[in-house]
This record gives sequence, C-alpha cells and structure tokens, in this order.
Amino acid sequence: MEAWDFGDLSEFFELLNSKYQNLILARVGLDNAKMLSRWMQQTSHLRNRCAHHTRIWNQASANPLAVPDDRYFQTLGLDPHALKRLYGLVAVMWFLQKIAPASTWISEVADQIDRKPAMPGCTFKAMGFPDETGFPRKLFGI
Repeated sequence: MEAWDFGDLSEFFELLNSKYQNLILARVGLDNAKMLSRWMQQTSHLRNRCAHHTRIWNQASANPLAVPDDRYFQTLGLDPHALKRLYGLVAVMWFLQKIAPASTWISEVADQIDRKPAMPGCTFKAMGFPDETGFPRKLFGI
C-alpha cells in the first residue's frame, strides 16, 4: 500500500461528492470548493519547491489566489501582486489554522522569513509582503 503524497490532496478533494466537500468547507469556514482546491494545489507547489531547494522568494503564480470577502483577508491588505506570491499563500494557509488552533506554525514562518539574507533583489516586496520591514506580525496577531 502506498501513502498519498501531498499533491494528491487537492485531486482527492475534487473527487469527493459535494456533500463531503461541503462538510470540509464548513470546517474551515469556506463555501467555495474550487477555491479550497486551488489553495491545496498552491500549497503543494510551495511544498515541492521547498523540498527540492528551489528559491521561493521571487516565485509568482500565473493566477492570483482567490480569497473570500472576509475581514481577515481585508486586514492583511492582499493585492493581486501579493496573491500571486508567498505572502498570499502564507495568508491562506494561516486562515486554515482553524483546524489546529494551538499551532505555532505562523510564528515559525515569520521567523524564517525575517531571517532571509540581505541579497540584491531579494526583497520582502518580491515575496508579496506590504513593505520592507519584514513579516507583518501584528497583522497575523503575533
């Protein structure tokens, strides 16, 4: 028996009967199965880039992530540039923390991002963040 790899998650989610998709969507506070599936796909792409030591700081998705009209996303000030970059993906991944409310993941991600080396062109803006001051911890409640 072979275990699923992370990339299978979105494919199996899409194959689920809408009744079961809706149960999952309700658990994470969403109502759009295509949106959640896209988030899963982009998370898988990020995981693969990290696992294969590919740079992620200036990677852009061809299409911006869709986000619900939710106060959480409005507070983060996600523009189309951010929604194609790491900042947008971190934002949607942290939105899903509802399934693990005790997680310290966001603090660990913030620490990693703030430790990025100072290199020409490797900017926080290139990663989609609002400015060059580092990870916007206050916006994420950390």
